[in-house]
Amino acid sequence: MFKSLKLKLLFYFFLTNLIVLLGFSSFIYMTAQKGVSDTLDTTLKIISIDAMPDLKAKKYVSAKKISDELTDEFSITPLHIKIIYFDKNKNKINYQTQSSIEEPKLFEIPLNEKGHLLSIYYFDKNNYRVSSMVLFEDENTKVFFQLAIKKIQNSPYLNKIVTSLFIANPIILVLFLFIANILINRTLQPVKKVVDSVHSISANKLSHRISNENIPTEIRELVETFNELLKNLEDAFKRISAFSSDASHELKTPLTVIRGEIDVVLRHERTPTEYKAVLEDVLLETVRVQETIDQLFLITKKDTTELNGNTREVYLDELLSDLVSQANKFALKKSIHLKIKEIIPVTIHANEALLRIAIDNILRNAIIYTHESRDVNVSLKEGEENYTLEIQDSGCGINKEDLPFVFERFYRADKARSRKDSGTGLGLAIVKMILDIHHYDILIKSQINKGTRVIITIPKE
Repeated sequence: MFKSLKLKLLFYFFLTNLIVLLGFSSFIYMTAQKGVSDTLDTTLKIISIDAMPDLKAKKYVSAKKISDELTDEFSITPLHIKIIYFDKNKNKINYQTQSSIEEPKLFEIPLNEKGHLLSIYYFDKNNYRVSSMVLFEDENTKVFFQLAIKKIQNSPYLNKIVTSLFIANPIILVLFLFIANILINRTLQPVKKVVDSVHSISANKLSHRISNENIPTEIRELVETFNELLKNLEDAFKRISAFSSDASHELKTPLTVIRGEIDVVLRHERTPTEYKAVLEDVLLETVRVQETIDQLFLITKKDTTELNGNTREVYLDELLSDLVSQANKFALKKSIHLKIKEIIPVTIHANEALLRIAIDNILRNAIIYTHESRDVNVSLKEGEENYTLEIQDSGCGINKEDLPFVFERFYRADKARSRKDSGTGLGLAIVKMILDIHHYDILIKSQINKGTRVIITIPKE
């Protein structure tokens, strides 16, 4: 009905207060009515007691006469009276008299024969309030004095209350709505603050976060969710920016080489051998470009469902044996011996495709940086809480100054090594990303000219 939260709250507040005020007004009116009725009953009792001396003075008294006397004294009209003389021994009425016959059925009320002196009972008969009271009693007789007076239909007191409620209720309701409007504005102030903060965020300010200070609990979760969304957007934006920058940086050189090779070969006629050599260089650079693009795309997918999901049961020992067998073909070109020194059966839950990429990158790095006719040793061991995968080469090693940066993209510890030998510079960055996704730890220990140990720690499930 209302699109505005403020209007919706005001409407519900108005409705609730209207119901409360109507209920409270009804209660006040009914209480006042009861007060008027009690006043009427008190009047009946006072009039009855006032007639007591007359009933004691004579044996039988005329109800008409007493009615006239009491009407003059109390100025109540009409005032109907009935007097009943009840014989206690015979248990029947000896004599009864009524002041008027205008209302013949007015005193058709039960006679409480067991009532004691001054005991009074009240009845409603149409528009009349009727009382029956024992005013006199001796050994033989009990005198019942019954009165009937009209109910107050239009009491000035009740009319004043109705008028007061009719005037006061709208004023109170408007006042409540005014106060509620102020309170709702103050309550919604944190929401407005959050909205203003959101409006200030742009693509250049994705690092900005909405403050949780003085934020009500009810919207704190919304703020935290939005901040988490901003963080994810910022990460995605950074990955896109990094991909654009990295692609521009890393693809520029091979494309320049390809263009240069083609440009040079087209200047003059060449022999088939020369054309073949140029095409081989172009093919090599093209393969590099493809590998770089594939690896850049893999890195930009970090934290996506595609990478984090697809976990299943993996036999790590079989996976490792398969990768070592494949890498051996590459190692044999350099006369390097790739050996499995120790391996145990291990079953884990992981993304097999990603894990295969990570281990293969480490094995190929070990082979690339190991001197010819040397060994690369692989082992898979079991500890108390973890499994340990270790790959150790006998290569040139890494300087201590370079170790903290080896997982950065495009970082090459050996600056002198040619681009053809050292790859894209993305291998260890991809390894670290994949291991982080699996919550595995990686440690690299290295000594110059002695070799490098890569240790991967896999928690037992």
